[in-house]
Amino acid sequence: MTFDSGMDPRGSGSGHDWNTESLAEQLEGYIEQRASGRIRDLHVVCSADSIVLQGRSRTYHAKQLAQQAVLDLTDGHQVLSNEIVVS
Repeated sequence: MTFDSGMDPRGSGSGHDWNTESLAEQLEGYIEQRASGRIRDLHVVCSADSIVLQGRSRTYHAKQLAQQAVLDLTDGHQVLSNEIVVS
């Protein structure tokens, strides 16, 4: 799934009515785009009040890009745990 750079990836709503599976898929696609594929084994786990990022990256910068992508889509309303391993 890809997003045009001029488009709001949250769509017309606030994003808070997405089910957790749909939100996880949206986030994974947006992270892949923003981090240009630099996160290996990316997995996003969502619940009603939290988001967990899992995967591997060679750089801290790519880890930060993934985190910022989540904040772009969610407005920071859920608790975010970035468990991406930099190695």
